[in-house]
Amino acid sequence: MSENRKRKHPANDPVIKRAKSHKTPKPTRPSPTPSSTTTTLPKNWPPDIPYLTTPSYSPQLSPSQLSALKIPDADLPSIPESFPSSPATHVRITKITDPTHPAFGQSGLFATAHLPPGTLILPYLGEYHPGSGPGLKDGEYDYSRSDYDLWLDRDADVAVDAARCGNEARFVNDYRGVPFTPPLVPIPGQKVPKQQKTKPNAEFRVAWDVQRQERVMSVWVLPSGKKGLFQGIQKGEEVLVSYGRGFWEGRREVEGREEEKVG
Repeated sequence: MSENRKRKHPANDPVIKRAKSHKTPKPTRPSPTPSSTTTTLPKNWPPDIPYLTTPSYSPQLSPSQLSALKIPDADLPSIPESFPSSPATHVRITKITDPTHPAFGQSGLFATAHLPPGTLILPYLGEYHPGSGPGLKDGEYDYSRSDYDLWLDRDADVAVDAARCGNEARFVNDYRGVPFTPPLVPIPGQKVPKQQKTKPNAEFRVAWDVQRQERVMSVWVLPSGKKGLFQGIQKGEEVLVSYGRGFWEGRREVEGREEEKVG
């Protein structure tokens, strides 16, 4: 696949991921029927986006691609059967009201409780689809232009896109340009600096869904680190990941080509 497409690289996983932006795009056509939805929606969920509790599958996925997602991998972190599939209570979709935030006027995902280092936040649900070839298009919809598309299994050529349907994880923003906000609950024994650079506090990771016996993309709190200084995500903090340099380089290239067409 062309390297000029919008992508990002996971921090601790060899699988290349495409990326999302702060924007919430409108579907170019009615969303496909997801494999599982719920009538209970998270607070502030957009009414035109189907909410998923399990992934949706493109009919263009081959039997071999679907089978590849079912192959267990002992190196993958596990999502236990007990993990709730209904709207999350430990995070909340919140409108960004800070005018200095790059997603001002849009939404982000914020912790409603302390999220310890190295813990699962949410699976990243969306449409599983072929990562290359004719399967990159569904009618007029082009997955390769989606800002919510991530690699799930590059060897199997499967990606997951949350533009047209998904769960709360689709609202996780990139950390770049986000103003530093001290946690609502100060960390004992640590002084909160007046100004500090915002850093990622979470990451995308491929995981193994024990209940469905299948690979899934997911969002995890970053580990505490070698020195154990990172204390996790505090209540009131925004969940932030790194989209990776490839995402922003690809975005600039695409925007540059579109400006040339307009000119």
